[in-house]
Amino acid sequence: MADEPGLIPGIYIYCDRWCERCAFTSRCLQFRIEAEEVEHGNALQNFDALNMKFWQEMGKALVQAMRLIREIAAREGIEPDDLQKETLFSEPPESLQRDARKHPCANAAILYAGMVNEWFAAVDELSEGEESLLTHPPPTLEEPIQVIRHYQYFIYPKIVRAIEGRLSKKEAAGSEIEDDVSGTAKVVLIAIDRTLAAWSVLYGEYPAQEDSTLSILLHLDRLRRSVEVVFPAARAFIRPGFDR
Repeated sequence: MADEPGLIPGIYIYCDRWCERCAFTSRCLQFRIEAEEVEHGNALQNFDALNMKFWQEMGKALVQAMRLIREIAAREGIEPDDLQKETLFSEPPESLQRDARKHPCANAAILYAGMVNEWFAAVDELSEGEESLLTHPPPTLEEPIQVIRHYQYFIYPKIVRAIEGRLSKKEAAGSEIEDDVSGTAKVVLIAIDRTLAAWSVLYGEYPAQEDSTLSILLHLDRLRRSVEVVFPAARAFIRPGFDR
């Protein structure tokens, strides 16, 4: 199976572990191995095409998220240039590389996961219905909520792995370690980008939660910029299949 034409070697190494939403299942050996019962050929390619369209729509929502963040900054009197410089660090990030799980980025990822739970709990508490938003979302919000929930606990372990890789790189220099660090950090940034896009869709749907939604957007944006500072080569990393 590995020699089958069209498969992309190593595409599964730096993916987000969301096969149901992947646009490359027909070209992934790992997916073929783990889901042999899935039909191949045209059916799988059509599945991929639908997912590609989904992520293109979420890409448009990311533009909306960035616009919202700039509007919030303007409202708070924050200059655009200052907003771009804002990170989680009160000291140079190089001096913080001691324990991956205590790194500001890791702490921020854990905090974000808690913010998500608090947000949904508050919405359910204020709702007049008996059904939870998580289990019975409105049809128009089902997809962005799926995105939020998938990445809620995904970001933290990936950040820790990337930071641990950076720590080990100091002890054992090598291009493979550098590539793995950058590749892992890029997956983190993609997860944050998509999560920002999903929250921008929810913004305005629940006016009583507007402040907390804005807080989440700002928190994620600050985390995104901080990850870019710690891993400056991440955005440029070329993931097999996805980026070429």
